[in-house]
Amino acid sequence: MNGEAHVCRWKERLVWSGWTRLGALEERLARRISSCEICGRTRQARKIRPAMLREARAAVPESPPFASTAGRVVAGALVQDRETVPMKGLLSDLARRGIPASLAEEWVERFLRAGWLTAIWRLGGPPELASVSLLRPGALRELARPGEEGRRHEALREARERVSALSHPKAVEISALLIGPEAETFPAPLLQALAALAVHAESGEVLAERVFSARHLGGSKALVGLRGRLERLAGPLAEIGIREGASVTLLGGDGLLRAPGGEIELRAFAPFLGLAREAVENLREIGFSAGGLFAVESLAAFEACCRGEVEAARGALIAWSAGYPGRAFRRLVELAGRAGAPLRIWADLDLDGVRIARLIASWSTAEASFHRMSPEDLKAAPRHHELTARSLAGIRRDLEERPGAPLADTLQAMLDLGRWAEPEAFLAR
Repeated sequence: MNGEAHVCRWKERLVWSGWTRLGALEERLARRISSCEICGRTRQARKIRPAMLREARAAVPESPPFASTAGRVVAGALVQDRETVPMKGLLSDLARRGIPASLAEEWVERFLRAGWLTAIWRLGGPPELASVSLLRPGALRELARPGEEGRRHEALREARERVSALSHPKAVEISALLIGPEAETFPAPLLQALAALAVHAESGEVLAERVFSARHLGGSKALVGLRGRLERLAGPLAEIGIREGASVTLLGGDGLLRAPGGEIELRAFAPFLGLAREAVENLREIGFSAGGLFAVESLAAFEACCRGEVEAARGALIAWSAGYPGRAFRRLVELAGRAGAPLRIWADLDLDGVRIARLIASWSTAEASFHRMSPEDLKAAPRHHELTARSLAGIRRDLEERPGAPLADTLQAMLDLGRWAEPEAFLAR
């Protein structure tokens, strides 16, 4: 196209110059240049346009600045989850904390000369500090809170050590996260909480939120401030057995529960009943009907099964796994194996659902089957959701590490289609 005749369509864009040495600093300027969208030719200007932006960096880094109270506050404000920090809102926040913009910019320049960051100013009037890009966030963090960087590195080392030998699917996922580069930026309390989540998942226990927090994080309210970020990284806590209330296993359908104190006929408590973890673990045996044990991850799908709306679940003992199942659920699977009852599993058509189904199947002495979890089911799902970048990366990693594992073809279908589905999608509406 570049060699063909055309009418140029001009579009302005910012173009940076090369770096120029100015004493201990280097700088470069950005100007608006018109160029053709079709052929890329630069439009000739009668005079050089004024620069719009100026960026500076340290050519020869100076000694780190001595900290003052103001310097620590500015350094702490600069250290964020992103590499490039806009300054307009940050300067306003600092001013409300008693540090005027002039003093804050003075500290930014000290950090610039130390080689800890680069800075960009808007030109065209009095230079205005627009943004900074962090080169050494660890140095800024150490200046803001002395000793924290060392504590964070030690917390990361300890967290990696705690999870290295764990085998639960969620623990393995957290271990991979802690080994990755993203974990290098996590604060110490978050690292400790992630390791605690992995250890908890491995234990198979189901705990109330405050009990987990007090047992693993040093206080019953410690989880509150970490929960949002933990769930963004590791998924809903309820799926790993950390819930608002006490541990309860929901059972429905057909089955006779035999405990030391007597028997319970599930049909008498239709559509379902809830048993404490200890009650399930103390069961001596279960009388299964021909349908065997039907394990369901989703609460909505479990309720539909118990109300007779899912034909495949009729005549079976239906159990809700509530995400990743714990020890009580494992006891049900073991009793089903002892009774020679068939085991069928219905979980979400996503990575966690596949891992949950594999975990339940691994506890069975007989071969398990999977309901509505094939590649064809994923393709036929009336409703689906797009996979996130994190989910796609997790699926790729799982396929690389376990190419021959059960439901690997379903994971491959998710990867190919870029989507996942819930069991609710197959329920009659």
